[in-house]
Amino acid sequence: LLAAGLTGVDVRATLCGVDEVFAELAELVSVDIMPGRDDPSNLSLPQMPMHPGLFRRLRGCGGFTSVGNPAQFNLDGLQVLGHSGQPVDDLLRCVRLPSDDKAPLEALCTCLDGLHLAPTAPDTLVSQTFQGADPFIIDDVPHVLFSGGHGRASFRWHRSSDPGPGGTQCICVPAFHRQQAIVLVSLCNPREVTLETFDGVETAAAGDNQTLAGQPVDVPSAQL
Repeated sequence: LLAAGLTGVDVRATLCGVDEVFAELAELVSVDIMPGRDDPSNLSLPQMPMHPGLFRRLRGCGGFTSVGNPAQFNLDGLQVLGHSGQPVDDLLRCVRLPSDDKAPLEALCTCLDGLHLAPTAPDTLVSQTFQGADPFIIDDVPHVLFSGGHGRASFRWHRSSDPGPGGTQCICVPAFHRQQAIVLVSLCNPREVTLETFDGVETAAAGDNQTLAGQPVDVPSAQL
C-alpha cells in the first residue's frame, strides 16, 4: 500500500486515501489486503496482517479481510497461494537470470519447482525463526501462485508433472505505480487470464501472454 520512504503525516494521509478507495471497492467485491515490504507490519516473513484499525471505513465492510504475507485461500474451490514479492526479489539478487520483465516470473516458477515459497530465507531474506515445520514449504500445489509488487505483469501456465491437464497459473502482479493494470483470473479455468490496463488496452492470455483455449481445469464454475 505504501511507497518506500513515507513517514509521519505522509503515511497517515496515504492510509486515509487507501481506506477511501478500498471501502468503495468493498461495496462491490470482497477485498483482502496483504502487507508488503514498506507497510505497517513486521519486517520479517511471514508478515502479520495489518491491523483493521488502520482502515476506519473499510473495516466496517463485510467483504474486507486483512491477511498475512504469504497468504493461502480458497475461492469457490480454486486454491490460491501468494506473497507480496519479497521472496522473488531476494532470489533475483542471488541468481543469474536475464535482466528483463520476465525474470521475476522465472524466479517464481523456480520456487514452484522446488515447492518452496522463499528458498533464500533465512540466509539473505529476513524471516522469523521456526522450530519444526517450515511455513514456506508448498505442501499442496495451488491452482494459482502469485507474487506482487513487480515492474510489469507476466504470467505462465506451469504444467503439473502428473498426467492430465492439471497445473498452476504463475502470476507476477505489477506494483500499480509502476504499471497501472490489474490481473483477472477465471475461477472456472485458471488458464484464462486477462490483463486489463487503464489506458484502454486489454490483453487476454493464458500463459506467457499467449491464449490457450479448450483446456479446462476441474474447478467450480465461478468468475472473478
